[in-house]
Amino acid sequence: MRVSKLFIATAVTLLVGGGCVVPVGAPPIARSTAPNSRAYGAAEARIFDLINAERRHSGLPPLIYNEQLDRMAKIQAENMARFQKMAHTIPGAQLPTLGDRARYVGYPYGRLAENVALGYPNAETVVEGWMNSTGHRRNILDGSVVETGIAVARSSAGGLYYCQVFGRRLSSL
Repeated sequence: MRVSKLFIATAVTLLVGGGCVVPVGAPPIARSTAPNSRAYGAAEARIFDLINAERRHSGLPPLIYNEQLDRMAKIQAENMARFQKMAHTIPGAQLPTLGDRARYVGYPYGRLAENVALGYPNAETVVEGWMNSTGHRRNILDGSVVETGIAVARSSAGGLYYCQVFGRRLSSL
Protein backbone atom coordinates (compact mmCIF):
# COMPACT_ATOMS: atom_id res chain seq x y z
CA MET A 1 0.00 0.00 0.00
CA ARG A 2 1.41 3.37 -0.98
CA VAL A 3 0.94 6.08 1.61
CA SER A 4 0.27 9.57 0.34
CA LYS A 5 2.49 12.02 2.18
CA LEU A 6 2.04 15.70 2.80
CA PHE A 7 5.46 17.23 3.19
CA ILE A 8 5.35 20.75 4.42
CA ALA A 9 8.32 22.16 6.19
CA THR A 10 9.99 25.41 6.86
CA ALA A 11 13.11 26.65 8.58
CA VAL A 12 14.23 29.85 10.16
CA THR A 13 17.46 30.98 11.67
CA LEU A 14 17.82 33.87 14.06
CA LEU A 15 21.15 35.50 14.74
CA VAL A 16 21.34 37.78 17.71
CA GLY A 17 24.38 39.85 18.54
CA GLY A 18 23.80 40.21 22.26
CA GLY A 19 21.67 41.69 24.96
CA CYS A 20 20.39 38.39 26.33
CA VAL A 21 21.00 37.51 29.95
CA VAL A 22 20.06 34.60 32.19
CA PRO A 23 17.16 35.72 34.38
CA VAL A 24 17.69 35.73 38.13
CA GLY A 25 16.55 32.40 39.52
CA ALA A 26 16.78 30.66 36.13
CA PRO A 27 16.45 26.88 36.33
CA PRO A 28 19.67 24.84 36.24
CA ILE A 29 20.92 24.00 32.77
CA ALA A 30 20.44 20.37 31.77
CA ARG A 31 23.26 19.32 29.45
CA SER A 32 23.67 15.79 28.23
CA THR A 33 24.75 14.10 25.05
CA ALA A 34 21.45 12.19 25.13
CA PRO A 35 18.04 12.92 26.60
CA ASN A 36 16.93 10.87 29.56
CA SER A 37 14.21 8.32 28.93
CA ARG A 38 11.51 10.54 30.47
CA ALA A 39 12.27 13.50 28.20
CA TYR A 40 11.45 11.87 24.86
CA GLY A 41 8.97 9.51 23.36
CA ALA A 42 10.14 7.00 20.76
CA ALA A 43 9.71 9.35 17.77
CA GLU A 44 11.59 12.22 19.43
CA ALA A 45 14.42 9.94 20.55
CA ARG A 46 14.68 8.51 17.03
CA ILE A 47 14.83 12.02 15.50
CA PHE A 48 17.60 12.91 17.98
CA ASP A 49 19.59 9.82 16.92
CA LEU A 50 19.03 10.36 13.18
CA ILE A 51 20.01 14.04 13.33
CA ASN A 52 23.20 13.20 15.19
CA ALA A 53 23.98 10.44 12.68
CA GLU A 54 23.70 13.05 9.89
CA ARG A 55 26.04 15.36 11.79
CA ARG A 56 28.59 12.60 12.42
CA HIS A 57 28.42 11.64 8.72
CA SER A 58 29.34 15.24 7.90
CA GLY A 59 32.22 15.32 10.39
CA LEU A 60 30.38 17.38 13.00
CA PRO A 61 30.06 16.63 16.70
CA PRO A 62 26.67 15.40 17.89
CA LEU A 63 24.18 17.87 19.30
CA ILE A 64 23.73 17.88 23.06
CA TYR A 65 20.27 17.55 24.54
CA ASN A 66 19.22 20.76 26.29
CA GLU A 67 16.20 20.87 28.56
CA GLN A 68 15.43 24.53 27.80
CA LEU A 69 15.53 24.02 24.02
CA ASP A 70 13.44 20.90 24.49
CA ARG A 71 10.80 22.92 26.35
CA MET A 72 10.82 25.49 23.53
CA ALA A 73 10.26 22.72 20.96
CA LYS A 74 7.42 21.26 23.01
CA ILE A 75 5.73 24.65 23.37
CA GLN A 76 5.88 25.22 19.61
CA ALA A 77 4.79 21.70 18.60
CA GLU A 78 1.83 21.99 20.98
CA ASN A 79 0.99 25.48 19.65
CA MET A 80 1.06 24.24 16.06
CA ALA A 81 -1.15 21.26 16.96
CA ARG A 82 -3.59 23.41 18.94
CA PHE A 83 -3.90 26.08 16.24
CA GLN A 84 -3.54 23.45 13.45
CA LYS A 85 -1.01 25.69 11.75
CA MET A 86 2.57 24.86 10.86
CA ALA A 87 4.62 28.02 11.32
CA HIS A 88 7.46 29.54 13.29
CA THR A 89 5.27 32.42 14.43
CA ILE A 90 1.70 31.76 15.54
CA PRO A 91 -0.29 34.93 16.22
CA GLY A 92 -2.68 34.34 19.09
CA ALA A 93 -0.40 31.89 20.88
CA GLN A 94 0.87 32.91 24.31
CA LEU A 95 4.50 32.65 23.07
CA PRO A 96 4.15 33.34 19.34
CA THR A 97 7.82 33.67 18.30
CA LEU A 98 11.05 31.72 18.73
CA GLY A 99 12.54 34.66 20.62
CA ASP A 100 9.51 34.76 22.96
CA ARG A 101 9.98 31.08 23.73
CA ALA A 102 13.72 31.53 24.38
CA ARG A 103 13.06 34.36 26.83
CA TYR A 104 10.29 32.37 28.54
CA VAL A 105 12.54 29.35 29.24
CA GLY A 106 15.55 31.56 30.08
CA TYR A 107 17.81 30.42 27.23
CA PRO A 108 20.41 33.19 26.60
CA TYR A 109 21.16 32.56 22.96
CA GLY A 110 23.92 33.65 20.67
CA ARG A 111 22.59 31.39 17.91
CA LEU A 112 19.10 29.96 17.60
CA ALA A 113 17.34 28.09 14.79
CA GLU A 114 14.17 26.05 14.43
CA ASN A 115 12.92 23.38 12.04
CA VAL A 116 9.21 22.63 11.90
CA ALA A 117 7.23 20.14 9.83
CA LEU A 118 3.75 18.71 9.38
CA GLY A 119 2.40 15.54 7.86
CA TYR A 120 5.35 13.16 8.02
CA PRO A 121 4.36 9.72 9.30
CA ASN A 122 7.50 9.00 11.33
CA ALA A 123 10.96 10.11 12.46
CA GLU A 124 12.77 8.70 9.43
CA THR A 125 10.62 10.57 6.92
CA VAL A 126 10.71 13.90 8.75
CA VAL A 127 14.52 13.78 9.01
CA GLU A 128 14.75 12.76 5.34
CA GLY A 129 12.47 15.68 4.43
CA TRP A 130 14.55 18.12 6.46
CA MET A 131 17.79 16.82 4.94
CA ASN A 132 16.33 17.29 1.43
CA SER A 133 15.47 20.92 2.20
CA THR A 134 18.26 23.49 1.92
CA GLY A 135 17.23 25.57 4.94
CA HIS A 136 16.54 22.63 7.22
CA ARG A 137 19.73 20.86 6.19
CA ARG A 138 21.68 24.05 6.93
CA ASN A 139 20.21 24.15 10.46
CA ILE A 140 20.97 20.46 11.09
CA LEU A 141 24.54 20.72 9.80
CA ASP A 142 25.31 24.13 11.31
CA GLY A 143 28.59 23.72 13.18
CA SER A 144 27.87 26.80 15.30
CA VAL A 145 24.92 25.16 17.09
CA VAL A 146 25.73 22.67 19.83
CA GLU A 147 22.45 21.93 21.62
CA THR A 148 18.97 20.79 20.65
CA GLY A 149 15.47 20.00 21.80
CA ILE A 150 12.81 18.06 19.85
CA ALA A 151 9.05 17.62 20.10
CA VAL A 152 6.21 15.92 18.26
CA ALA A 153 2.55 16.78 18.94
CA ARG A 154 -0.67 15.48 17.42
CA SER A 155 -3.55 17.83 16.65
CA SER A 156 -7.18 17.00 17.36
CA ALA A 157 -7.50 16.34 13.60
CA GLY A 158 -4.69 13.78 13.80
CA GLY A 159 -1.87 15.73 12.14
CA LEU A 160 1.66 15.24 13.47
CA TYR A 161 3.52 18.50 14.11
CA TYR A 162 7.30 18.34 14.52
CA CYS A 163 9.63 20.94 15.99
CA GLN A 164 13.39 20.89 16.53
CA VAL A 165 15.16 23.83 18.12
CA PHE A 166 18.92 24.29 17.74
CA GLY A 167 21.02 26.63 19.85
CA ARG A 168 24.26 27.88 21.20
CA ARG A 169 24.27 29.79 24.44
CA LEU A 170 25.47 33.38 24.34
CA SER A 171 28.26 32.51 26.77
CA SER A 172 29.42 29.68 24.44
CA LEU A 173 30.42 31.97 21.56
